[in-house]
Amino acid sequence: MPREVGPLLLGRRAVAVDGLKVFELESAVIAAGGIGRAGARRAADTILRRYSPSVLISAGIAGALTGALHVGDVVCARDVVDASSGARFAAGGCDETVATVSAVSGATEKRELALKWRADVVDMEASAVAAAAQEAGIEFVAIKSISDEPGFEMPPVGGFVDDAGQFETLRFAVWLAVRPQVWGPVRQLNANTRIAALKLSDALRHLIDQRSKVVSEGKSVRAL
Repeated sequence: MPREVGPLLLGRRAVAVDGLKVFELESAVIAAGGIGRAGARRAADTILRRYSPSVLISAGIAGALTGALHVGDVVCARDVVDASSGARFAAGGCDETVATVSAVSGATEKRELALKWRADVVDMEASAVAAAAQEAGIEFVAIKSISDEPGFEMPPVGGFVDDAGQFETLRFAVWLAVRPQVWGPVRQLNANTRIAALKLSDALRHLIDQRSKVVSEGKSVRAL
C-alpha cells in the first residue's frame, strides 16, 4: 500500500500501469499491489513485463512473531515460507524468516506460525513476489518493518479488504464508529504503522541508493 512507504513517496505522483499505481524513482519503481498474495503477484508480473527488473523486492509493513522484534524494527529476511503451500524461497538477507499467510494474524495465529515454521515475521505478500522472481530467474529481497508485536491483538481489519486487495476505509470507518471498544487498538495500530512506514522508507531509500551504485557501473537495476 502507498501508505507503507509514504515518506519515500512524498512529492511523487503515481502513474497508472495496467491499473496499478506505480511510482517511478530514479533507479527503481515502486508498485502498490495491495494486500494479499494475488495483488502482490499481479504487481510483480506487471513490473517484470514493463520494466525488466534485475531484482524484485517485497517491501511492506508486517507483524512480529518473536519478542526480539519491536515496532519500527526493519528486517531484511534470509528466507520466506508460504504458510499455505510450505514452499520456501531464499531472500538473501540476514537471519529472519518471513511467513506469508492468507489472513490478518492475531496473537494466537502468531504463536502457531512461529512454532510451525520457525518464522520471525508474518506478512501477506512476500511469497507471491518471491515466486515471481524465482520463475523469472532474478534476485529476490524481502524487507519488512514491524507494526505489531506478538502479543498485540489486531483489530478485525481483514474483513475490510476487497477482492482487489484494497482496504475499504470508508466501510471500516462506519463499522468502527459504533464500536468504541476497538478505538484504542485502532489508534495504536495507526501510530505503530506511521513509525513502521518511516523506518521502512529509510531502509528502502538506503537500499535503492546502494543499488544505484550498480547502475553507475553500467548495470540496470529496478526494484519493486
